[in-house]
Amino acid sequence: MEIDLTPRSAAASRVSLSIVIMPGEANFYGTLHGGVMLRLADECGAIAALRHVGHGQITTAAMDSMIFLGPVFVGERVEAIAEVTYVGRSSVESRIEIFAERLERADRRKIGVGYGLYVALDDNARRHEQVPPLLSETAADHRRDEFARARQAIRLARRAEIRAEAQAEREQGDSQ
Repeated sequence: MEIDLTPRSAAASRVSLSIVIMPGEANFYGTLHGGVMLRLADECGAIAALRHVGHGQITTAAMDSMIFLGPVFVGERVEAIAEVTYVGRSSVESRIEIFAERLERADRRKIGVGYGLYVALDDNARRHEQVPPLLSETAADHRRDEFARARQAIRLARRAEIRAEAQAEREQGDSQ
């Protein structure tokens, strides 16, 4: 299958998911577990990445910088909105914003922001697939790209550090 590598806009990847928080998703204080929020964020970010790629499969490589800004209570609606903000050779970063609101009035508040990094895989999930570039036309697009490259450099440095630690642990285990 020939891959379409036509540059795509960030807006074309934009997606939202929402849920109503039930008691089983909350702690004993009646607030949403962070893991439930992370799952919603990951699912939304992955869909945005898949929309950008347009075929194959997506797998999560990193959940990055998820900042929780406030609590969510049982009975509130939570909405995650994601859009692609960076594209590498086979990786796609999505910015994910999370909002909450009471059901009886539309008074939405931002309760979380973060980034997910996803890798595009072929239909058999065996090898990385090249992805279409992200279209950058405006000054805002260029600023987005600059910040995204800085986040990616930090992720790559962190990944190299973790790999080096794992290698050192293996070598230490072999010598014992």
